[in-house]
Amino acid sequence: MKKPIEKISLLIADDHALVRESWGAVLNSHPEFTVIAQCSTAEEAVETTKRLKPQVVIMDINLPEMNGVEATKQIIDSSCGSKVIGFSTHSQKSYARKMVQAGASGYVTKNSSREELFKAIEEVAAGRKYICKEMKDRL
Repeated sequence: MKKPIEKISLLIADDHALVRESWGAVLNSHPEFTVIAQCSTAEEAVETTKRLKPQVVIMDINLPEMNGVEATKQIIDSSCGSKVIGFSTHSQKSYARKMVQAGASGYVTKNSSREELFKAIEEVAAGRKYICKEMKDRL
């Protein structure tokens, strides 16, 4: 009997409901991913990550109150084992650098294709680093 595929569990943190819901639908349509939570604030993302321990957190940088960089630090420091991918409209090198310094394993801009986000998730879940093509071209 074939063993069922172990899906990669995901948490999406973005303050825009349409972005969360759209990416949630796109990611859940992938046979290897399951979105287990969506959060609108960094604080909620940190607490939910500690509780549910998703394999990968897709973290917007510009969140109200606490930003995604600080939330990433707290998630990594909590030792829950979750990996973080920075996800932002910003394509400036400084944003990617701040996220990686905070402990993020990847960085993808919102200009990226869904195939590139899929690849980033797969790479990061496998323990590797991933920087999207747009940022690699700038770095």
